[in-house]
Amino acid sequence: MKTNLEASATPDVTAEEFIAKTSNPLALYFLQPEENQPNDPLAPPRLDISSVKEAWIEKEMRAREASFTDHQFMHAFVGTWNVNGRNATEKLDVWLNVASETKPDIYVLCFQELDLSAEAYIVLDGSKEEEWTRAISESLGSGYQKVASKQLIGLLIIMFASTEHAQYVKEVSTQSAGCGIMGMLGNKGGVSIRIKYKDSYLCFVGSHLAADTSQIERRNQDYQEICRRTLFSSASTYDITKSPASNAALAATNKLASIFESDHTIWAGDLNYRIALPEEHVKNLLKTNEYDALLKHDQLVAQRTLLKAFSEFEEGPIDFAPTYKYDVGTSMWDSSEKRRVPSYTDRILWWSQNPSKDSVDQIYYRSHMEHMISDHKPVSAFFKLKVKTLLRDKQAEVHQAIVKELDKYENECMPDATISTSNIVFDDVRYLEPKKTSITIKNTGRFPAQFRFKPKLQDERFAKPWIWVNPPMGLVMPGEKAQIYITVMVDNESASVLNTGREPMEDILIMHLEYGKDFFISVSGSYIRTCFGNSLEWLSGLDRPVRLWSPADDEDDREDDDSSTLYDQYNVLGTKSSMGSIRDRDSQDMKQLKAVRSLDSLSGSSSSVELNMDKESKNKALKNTRSAEKLAPKKRPVRQLSLPKDLWRIVDFIYKHGLLVDNLFLLSGDRPTMTYIRECLDTGEEFDLSRLLDKNNSTSTESSSQPSTSTTDASGNKNKYKKKANKKNASLKDTDGDGLGTDHDGEDVKRLSAGLAGATLSPRGSSTDLKPQIARPVSILNGIPPKAATFGLGENRGIHSMAEVLLRFLESLKEPVVPTEMYYRALEVANHQQAAYGLLDLMPPVNVNVFVYVTSFLRELILTGGSGGSGNTSGSQGTTMDSGRAGSIYNGNDAASITGRGKRDDEEHRTAKLASVFGSVMLRPPPGAERLSEVEALKRKEFLMQFLQEPAEEDGLGGAFGGGAGGNGAQGSQHGTGGGSVSGASYSSSASLLPKSESEQP
Repeated sequence: MKTNLEASATPDVTAEEFIAKTSNPLALYFLQPEENQPNDPLAPPRLDISSVKEAWIEKEMRAREASFTDHQFMHAFVGTWNVNGRNATEKLDVWLNVASETKPDIYVLCFQELDLSAEAYIVLDGSKEEEWTRAISESLGSGYQKVASKQLIGLLIIMFASTEHAQYVKEVSTQSAGCGIMGMLGNKGGVSIRIKYKDSYLCFVGSHLAADTSQIERRNQDYQEICRRTLFSSASTYDITKSPASNAALAATNKLASIFESDHTIWAGDLNYRIALPEEHVKNLLKTNEYDALLKHDQLVAQRTLLKAFSEFEEGPIDFAPTYKYDVGTSMWDSSEKRRVPSYTDRILWWSQNPSKDSVDQIYYRSHMEHMISDHKPVSAFFKLKVKTLLRDKQAEVHQAIVKELDKYENECMPDATISTSNIVFDDVRYLEPKKTSITIKNTGRFPAQFRFKPKLQDERFAKPWIWVNPPMGLVMPGEKAQIYITVMVDNESASVLNTGREPMEDILIMHLEYGKDFFISVSGSYIRTCFGNSLEWLSGLDRPVRLWSPADDEDDREDDDSSTLYDQYNVLGTKSSMGSIRDRDSQDMKQLKAVRSLDSLSGSSSSVELNMDKESKNKALKNTRSAEKLAPKKRPVRQLSLPKDLWRIVDFIYKHGLLVDNLFLLSGDRPTMTYIRECLDTGEEFDLSRLLDKNNSTSTESSSQPSTSTTDASGNKNKYKKKANKKNASLKDTDGDGLGTDHDGEDVKRLSAGLAGATLSPRGSSTDLKPQIARPVSILNGIPPKAATFGLGENRGIHSMAEVLLRFLESLKEPVVPTEMYYRALEVANHQQAAYGLLDLMPPVNVNVFVYVTSFLRELILTGGSGGSGNTSGSQGTTMDSGRAGSIYNGNDAASITGRGKRDDEEHRTAKLASVFGSVMLRPPPGAERLSEVEALKRKEFLMQFLQEPAEEDGLGGAFGGGAGGNGAQGSQHGTGGGSVSGASYSSSASLLPKSESEQP
């Protein structure tokens, strides 16, 4: 017979088995923290002997569940149908009728694309749900009643129960998780219902995953996201592992349950996995009903085999034809121009807590070809599910017997363990690209050992924001090992301090063994800087790609983002508030001198800005600060751009190649392509148009010949960015006085500077200071018609990816374009156009520049998409449209149909969508704010729409939109526009803010 210690030292024993077998289950009592740590969110509640006993009781009670449980069976009908936005115009008897004497106890029906209108993204309309609920009720008859439903834009899940069995349905809860555009909107995602039927929990999930044959990984991600974010409030009033007294107290608690914390989970929906075969091959196999041959190439089957998605679920045999895609109103395969490959997109799968054979029995699984109102066919499955009923008296007897067994255990135990390494180094850590490794902890003691990572002194978190530890705490049985995964990923929260060099990528993790020793684990890495996740002010101060910048280069020129920056009416760049600065200590002359230099740097030469300082005052300021200059390190002039060059490169690309692409900013981009774009921005490399535009003829002759922002010129010579990387060996030439250099590899830098210079502001408080004005964007592509065309992501993959990069760039900013301190003020003036313009004057200059630049670009996008006429080329702008490729940006309607009011409605439709998308990234609530409400989201959209629509004719604002009333100021003369130079937060002509063609570059 084994002794207690021999049993506990046996390897390969789970924690539950150890608790059930060992004679000393009180070992868990000594795995708690030595003392309470109420401020540590990761610290588990402190245990006492009773809690340890309850843990062991739970295991034993579940093991003996059969002795106090009675099992029965119930029947559930589950259906799914993508209705393609159609109304319920036909009876649903064929779909819902069960040809069996046994009728379903519950019906669960999942719909996709219930509502395809644009308004569905903004306002939840229940009319569609009511219409389909009425159609279902008519087919089911009076013997069924509605239990619950949940709608998310076009997704709907609805449950009916027979009147006879409705009494067994309790604890009904619903949830939704949007996974659509930018991973947030609900055009894709899942809706769920969880119920307690008798004493078993049933969970039903309806979903619509990412479309397009190539988007396999995106579908896998949608599945994982729905699983992660779907949590139900579970106020269970009875737990089989508790005593009657404990169950009475349990009713007052409330915990969250995932979709897998159920006895049975059934998942249905348009999963969008396709058949990876050519269309003709598929149709030939379908002529002989060779369904098994088709399923060998089914993407869902492949992903389940690879354990990437739905690997936990089971699916019944498929002996019916693919359910997608058909011509509406027929049972004929898609005959449109796209000719979609027939596929099994609509599926029903199940998962059971108890994998025994009699736990779930799928009676049938089939499609219904009789329904023709959609391009999908409905699918249904009929299940026989095993459910349980607890015998309360018997359960109490078993519980009491187990409690008596615990009275004899009172030995104490101490943990001991080793770890595989205490030094972890990651190479080439990049923004939003996780890297993972693991360490192994081995329990060398005789009792369970609990570990947890604890914060260092004065820290709230045990690791820096770019480190994730999984699991942060755990239990290791005697003689066993556990893997602890260390993941590093730089996101928006941590990117700024790493990009600017304020913190190195180094940290020390403390892994504490309760009632034992501490392990110190060093984590470090070499970080690859990126332009994402920074502040606008810092980015606009970079005169080279971020990858070629280092803190040592501009140590004396740059100011920390955390510093308080005071913006006055004389200094566009602002002055740093620093009590210890020698140069700023008490010299007003020094402040004026700094203002001169800051303004000079905006235009690239000292002659471009006239400040109210005469020559004598300047000389006095220089003389008074000479001693301070000697004490401070020698610094070179800073090239302060009007807005980040990376933003200019993104908009420049979309402006040249994507103005007429359908669904711009409404389709998600391709992840590898977005990674490539981000790499080009960070390194300064030229965009590979053949990769981003897919087709060689999709690039105009003029645009392909233009120099672009890159690190090499056409001959492969290194450009000025590389030269500036080594300050000791070379410096920029400045023979033209523009501060950019005039050697043969600096032309692309000049072009970049010219593009950015369009948003330069005049000094605040100057004699030409005007009220905030906005010059109306003029469509420079006016006359190029948006011809009707709709393309998939494949053809315009690079453009859609660049569009998403723009949104993610704005979303990643440390401080949004509209500063968070002005967020609620912006919402207040959402319906007051003039007040909204005035709000810009309170924003930092670089934020104003970016706001003007982006909104002017969006206005150009709106006007171009809605322009009419004929022709297919805009030679002056270097943008060539293939015949038949130009299209209205969002709806794909033919140009001839967009006339009069229709054209105006189309423009307003695009404006509303763009304002909704960009409003969410340009206006962000302060950290810690309450969850965004629908009203707040609408106000963000309305605020931005004021800058994308024509302004009201009040207080002279209408004239400012004319573009020619401002005279020929500095901006107008530089770029050839009619808009005059304005000061403060005023708009200059939008045409000067948009990218220039080659002929317009200085």
